[in-house]
Amino acid sequence: MSGRERISQLRGAIATTRGKHGAARLLAISDSRSLVRSLFLASMAETPLGLALVRPVTLDELCARTQCTRPDRLQAWLDVGVEAGELRMRSDRWQAHGRRARAIAEGDAIITAQYRSMLEYQSGPYAHLGALLRCQPGEGRLDLDDYAATIAEVSLAAAPFIEPFLHEVVNLRHPVNALDVGCGTGVYTRALLDADPEIAVVGIDLPTDVLDETRSRFRSDGYGTRVTLAVGDVRAWEPEAGTQFDLIILCNNVYYLPPDERADAFGRLRRMLSHDGELVVISLTRPGSIASAHLHLLLSCQEGEAALPARGEIERTLAEAGFDVVASEMLVPTEPFVGVRARSG
Repeated sequence: MSGRERISQLRGAIATTRGKHGAARLLAISDSRSLVRSLFLASMAETPLGLALVRPVTLDELCARTQCTRPDRLQAWLDVGVEAGELRMRSDRWQAHGRRARAIAEGDAIITAQYRSMLEYQSGPYAHLGALLRCQPGEGRLDLDDYAATIAEVSLAAAPFIEPFLHEVVNLRHPVNALDVGCGTGVYTRALLDADPEIAVVGIDLPTDVLDETRSRFRSDGYGTRVTLAVGDVRAWEPEAGTQFDLIILCNNVYYLPPDERADAFGRLRRMLSHDGELVVISLTRPGSIASAHLHLLLSCQEGEAALPARGEIERTLAEAGFDVVASEMLVPTEPFVGVRARSG
């Protein structure tokens, strides 16, 4: 680079940072680069390209695996990955290189779901905020239907904190049977089953495709008759006549209930509990972190009246429904993520 080029670049840098918003311009450039990386990883997670890049592959091989008819566009996409440090190119072969890209290429479910969800579910309310602000009450996005499986997978990021809490509850209470409300992928149903080899669990949820996959996994993993899964809405579902549960759990889903319906839902669950049975409600709350504020926005932009509970709201609503709160614990460091245990008052 010549001296003239260096001087020209320096003048450009000074002009960019000069003025009232100079520092903000530098931050915006940094944000833009982070956005490009996130968009690249999201598209990698959304398409077959992610798994294809677990080993070195040529452009022709990638085209064949992904049925690509525009190799020029694929080449441009690969160039973005190389410049972002997420891909490595050697001898005309590309391979996942960055830590996040490698996790996607190796099939990490949580990382893949997190980035896949960025393209539509997480970015949608921001991209269409103007229109959403003009909606009538009850109107909104249908992300909870359109991306049910992805949302269920993203929520698993909290599983390492929730599972020990559930194991502790099972070891304290020794329930014979349990109900998992909004069981989704079955991760917390499995936590209960693994905590006690004698416990039987009923799981209910609404997305039939998610339930079908969950049922198949439990069957292949040999849990047999210890698990029963059914389509059901907590506001209307009834167990078999005479059935009462020693433990009922709601993990990462109470916010889908409209706030004015939660007390009634808790009351219905209270009537399903056996004598001295326990209800466990686990949820992110607000305010307290970027994550909780972000999730509350996503929920508030959905069709209906979903909303993240405020700090202390779960405990107050449980008391309104006739429960005695026996414990309320913060489960995740730096996040307002609470686990509440309650018994019939």
